Amino acid sequence: MTAPSNAALEYAEALLTRSPVSENPYLRSLCDGVMERDEFVRSQRQFYFAVRFFSRPMAALTARLPDSSSRRMLVHNLAEEHGLAEDGVFEPAMAHDRTFVEFLGTLGVEAAGVATTSEESPVRAFNLALLGACTSESPAFAFSCLGVIEYMFADISALIGAAVVRRGWVAAEDLVHYKLHAEIDKRHAAEFFHSTGTRDSAGIFAGVEFGHHIFAGFYRSLIASP
Repeated sequence: MTAPSNAALEYAEALLTRSPVSENPYLRSLCDGVMERDEFVRSQRQFYFAVRFFSRPMAALTARLPDSSSRRMLVHNLAEEHGLAEDGVFEPAMAHDRTFVEFLGTLGVEAAGVATTSEESPVRAFNLALLGACTSESPAFAFSCLGVIEYMFADISALIGAAVVRRGWVAAEDLVHYKLHAEIDKRHAAEFFHSTGTRDSAGIFAGVEFGHHIFAGFYRSLIASP
């Protein structure tokens, strides 16, 4: 199998057609009304650690790339993770870990409560797997892995945002973090997929499969954790 320029995107779309994010047990439980509010809040307190960590694998991949042209997209993405606004000014409150703490606040979790939450093994396993992909695998593999995670998260964010508003846990006008990511993460995914190039077709397809595997598995683990 050869890899055209949009191979990663096409492969990700085919994979997610066969295994849509809406069928993940975590999201199905939330959207079907089975998941209780307390369970959702507990799981989202764990998800904070994934949000906080996500820029670190990207930074590690950036350091491996040889020149400014190959690093530029990742640098811009990292800047957005840390609060870069459309006008080019950094707004600390827009950093993604901060907007997620704000989302937790709309669920009644105070910042002090976030600070005292302990990181559990499922989120640590996801974070370290992603870091390993970005430090040890080929750039094509790493970009594909990051791309499919962003692609999935756009749809996941839309599902979660709609569910928490529909179930009355968060008012529509107060919804933060997930509203933003539902809007921007398909663009981020396209940028990652474009950066894979065309030469390492094996790395491209393996990276998409790996990213899907670890992210879908992480969500499944969120309803199995103690």
